[in-house]
Amino acid sequence: MAEKINFTQQRIEKLPIPAGGRIDYYDSSCPKLTCRVSQTGVKSFVLLKWNGKSMQRVTLGRFPDVTVAQARKLATDTLSTMAEGINPIEKKRKEKLQGITLSQLLDKYIEHKNLKASTAKNYRVKFNQGFADWTTKPINQITPDMVLMRHKSLSGSAITRDNKMRVLRLLLKYAVAIKALSESPTDILRDARLWSKPKRKNRIISSDDLMPWYRAVLRLDNSRAKTYLLMLLYTGLRSSEALNLKWKDIDLKNDCLMVRDTKNRTDFVTYISRHLKPHLIVVREETGKDEYVFSGYGKNKVMDQPRWHIDLITKTTGIEFSSHDLRRTFATIAEAALLPETIIKRLLNHTTDNNVTTGYIRTESNTLRQAIEKIADYIWACVSNDGKN
Repeated sequence: MAEKINFTQQRIEKLPIPAGGRIDYYDSSCPKLTCRVSQTGVKSFVLLKWNGKSMQRVTLGRFPDVTVAQARKLATDTLSTMAEGINPIEKKRKEKLQGITLSQLLDKYIEHKNLKASTAKNYRVKFNQGFADWTTKPINQITPDMVLMRHKSLSGSAITRDNKMRVLRLLLKYAVAIKALSESPTDILRDARLWSKPKRKNRIISSDDLMPWYRAVLRLDNSRAKTYLLMLLYTGLRSSEALNLKWKDIDLKNDCLMVRDTKNRTDFVTYISRHLKPHLIVVREETGKDEYVFSGYGKNKVMDQPRWHIDLITKTTGIEFSSHDLRRTFATIAEAALLPETIIKRLLNHTTDNNVTTGYIRTESNTLRQAIEKIADYIWACVSNDGKN
């Protein structure tokens, strides 16, 4: 049992250092106040209180930084706070969190969420573009009025401004979730209806435009750019997923490929149609010894999006498109080929487990392979005169 003594400065100073572990001493003049002495020589004032279920331990400070008189007052105040139903540990944690800066909150958010490197980089870029002068500002000093002023002063289009403000919103919403703030000052933008209403992009390459577009792609003298564009059309992959494909994840024997660590943090397997495969074989002659399928030139590990070639196709055909439009075109063709929505979602690697029914369905690989070929046949029927390879 811990020894009970009357705390004085001199007596605490002379308390012996244990050879191992730690020893607790109770103050006879202040209930529940203890001095814990560790084998390292550290002497800490600690409040110990049984709450009916477990022993609550609140560290008040170290001796001699905190005197005996100060420790007794802290113990009395803390007990009074606890009697009001306030958890002093939680209160202290909250006060500490409220004092962190916006930059520290960003670091904490990225670490806690375990974000992909590309996503974290995107957040940091937008953060620095919109709030570089707020990096050292404690989050509890950011007010709704400051948010309104910053939203108004940001440069660029409404969408560009909102994208920067969304980074601030997710950080401050996170601060509310971890109880560093009671409410987010960015709520003022919602309450005042100042968020712009983004228009969902719906541009695709129509079936009427598919033949001239496809033939323009085939005329490209750059096999990597050509195969990249055809891969997006035939697989529906995101641009970054295609560009970062590695040869070790391409199986031309079994006509499949694996995308690692996708947007929803899973590995994703899809299939290579017979119309795409010859183009991949050509690229393999160029980059097969490299790590990446679409390896870059010079110091770049992977090539950039072939924007020059995209612009050339647009100039030649008059058909404007982006890499993501090809993913949208793939999905549209899948629907036109009468594939069920569950199959289209799986081909796009969209999450389906949040739906009760689709959560039960575990699509077999052969079903997905047949779906890819069905889409490829539909494309080929649109781009060739006779519908034959």
